Amino acid sequence: MADYNRSEAYDLSLYDMPAIRSSAAPQIERRPAPQPAKPRTSSQARNASISSAFRALKLFAVSVTLMLLFGAVLLSKINLVLIENEKAEIEAKMSEARSENTRLVMQLNSSASIEKVDAYAVSVLGMHKLERYQIHYFENRDGDKVVMADGKAVEDKANADG
Repeated sequence: MADYNRSEAYDLSLYDMPAIRSSAAPQIERRPAPQPAKPRTSSQARNASISSAFRALKLFAVSVTLMLLFGAVLLSKINLVLIENEKAEIEAKMSEARSENTRLVMQLNSSASIEKVDAYAVSVLGMHKLERYQIHYFENRDGDKVVMADGKAVEDKANADG
């Protein structure tokens, strides 16, 4: 148990400072020289040119596809803006039509009020309101009957049975 106070469990060499070289000139890393290319046969050269042509064709196809996709997105955005402009114009026309409808309804209500009808009947048509003594009520005690053109009367069968 006395071994706990010793420092052998710690590796303090990780915190040591690296040695500084005394040279004032910067050190240049030497890379290995590139290996000279092996001589190719005609079939290898042909295969290499075909594969580079395929790579160029693939690159061209991908770039054309990307441009077409970009154009399609751009066209859809333009169509969306045009449709939104049409929608705004139609909503403005609808709002104008609603206000015109409200104005016409108000004009109709004001021109057909009961007071105006009464004033028109009295002033233009020369009419006046009925008095109570001018109203006569009558009762039909004989029931319904129909008189034909030849003077013959036909009685209502429903009243005759009851």
